Amino acid sequence: MQLIPRRSPRRGAPCPRPAVPLGPDRSVTRRGALLLLPTAVLALGSGSVGEALSGGIGTAARRAFDTAGLLARSVVPAASARVDTPSRAALSRAVLGVLGGRSPVIGVSVLDRRTGAWWHYRGDALARTGSVSKVFIVAAALRKARASDSTLTTARREQARMAITRSDNASADALYAWIGGHPAIADLAAQLGLAATARARPADHWGLTLTTPNDLVRFMERLHAGNPVTHPDDDAALLDLMARVIDGQRWGVGTVRTATVDIHVKNGWMRVDDPWVINSVGDARGAGRDYAMALMQRAQPDQDSGIARASRIGRAVFAALETPLR
Repeated sequence: MQLIPRRSPRRGAPCPRPAVPLGPDRSVTRRGALLLLPTAVLALGSGSVGEALSGGIGTAARRAFDTAGLLARSVVPAASARVDTPSRAALSRAVLGVLGGRSPVIGVSVLDRRTGAWWHYRGDALARTGSVSKVFIVAAALRKARASDSTLTTARREQARMAITRSDNASADALYAWIGGHPAIADLAAQLGLAATARARPADHWGLTLTTPNDLVRFMERLHAGNPVTHPDDDAALLDLMARVIDGQRWGVGTVRTATVDIHVKNGWMRVDDPWVINSVGDARGAGRDYAMALMQRAQPDQDSGIARASRIGRAVFAALETPLR
């Protein structure tokens, strides 16, 4: 596993080279769509003089407005921490029961696709991703290749496979360098309406990327429901990789996988100086459930207890969602 000093990362294993063993509702919030409108307005000034004289608004502006419009038409309810229904109260009791009460260092976000209801506990709290950011890296790599009317080379497809299914750090390093590092992640997040991730402080290593549980759930919904930013074939390819994560890395959201419950998952575990970050993102479908979920834990005393708690939270959410969230 890996240790990541906040400023000068050291090697470890199985995560970042600087360190980290981390490891139907057409969803996209109106808020995410509105975030694109300033971009569209700014883009108005980016067209050529000829375009301006001819009444054109420029390619960048048209693309931004088109994207904003498409996102606005595929909306998921805003995340809510309200506990005003029996099902929300039951989910809150289940999660807080695992935490032993309220915690300032753990965030959980859950979207029940059966009803469109969204619940979270500290879902907007920023935390470092660890290897969870590998889903962003692979999505950005697929998008870059697609922009060139191409697909990933055989070598890069293998790097994507290794980065997701085995959380291989060297593969993530190579893809991260190829996409251009943090700016590519921030751009993808901005285009997808992941506002907290897009505006978070830039990271000098992918394992130190900042995001929130709510943004991770939004990301899963973009992949699941489709969006105007990434290609559906690429979304399906990434989800397929998340369904094939090796057994030893299927804890957290993935701990509920059975012969009748399918899961997609990517986990992250990393030691920084606070010290451990233990995260999990994915979804589950089967046994009457269909939901997306993310949990982020910082300041965990050790890797094993953080992973064990992540799995207890995953099981508690699954059990509570026997009754649809409303």
